[in-house]
Amino acid sequence: MQTYSPHNGYPTPVTPKSESTVHPGWLSIALDEAVEAEDHSAEESARFSAFAQLMRTAGALDRAATDILSGLGITAGAFFALLELQTVGDSGIAPSELARRLAVARRTATLYVDILVKHGWVSRDAHPDDKRMILARLTGPGYELLDGIARSYKAQLSRLFEPLSLGESTRLHELLNNVPLESDTLTCGFLQSPFEETD
Repeated sequence: MQTYSPHNGYPTPVTPKSESTVHPGWLSIALDEAVEAEDHSAEESARFSAFAQLMRTAGALDRAATDILSGLGITAGAFFALLELQTVGDSGIAPSELARRLAVARRTATLYVDILVKHGWVSRDAHPDDKRMILARLTGPGYELLDGIARSYKAQLSRLFEPLSLGESTRLHELLNNVPLESDTLTCGFLQSPFEETD
């Protein structure tokens, strides 16, 4: 196609307009974003499935543990509180700290202590430096329980994981340690793996 220049009267070629195209760089970015979104969706789906399976398994284990511990007349949570009190020894522990160690609500930890006190395995004593603070600590019968028949209950509870090998049990423990808990959660003494290094 040609037009005449208004200045010299000679025809001047006119370059036709090119059709707009997608820049290859833009295309690669769009594809990368699509792949990233797909990967994110897959990760989210996998994490939710793992979460749902863990909650399902936790419910089944809680029911099984309740059946096993029925002879003691306590729940699994109260049994874990008893084990944690064993780790702190005669110094005792405040229910608020016990709650953070077990990753439960404070009222739940207080309920555990109430149950254990009724059985005579735990006592409530005033803190030596602050009479307003209550410390829970094991009694003589509590220590006797943990040194005696409580061991058989721990063995029965461990058999719930009998399908897992030693390596699988250790790896599961490590993986669950990677799941973030509330920021004020403290280390739970009785849950330390026997294969973890201690300071």
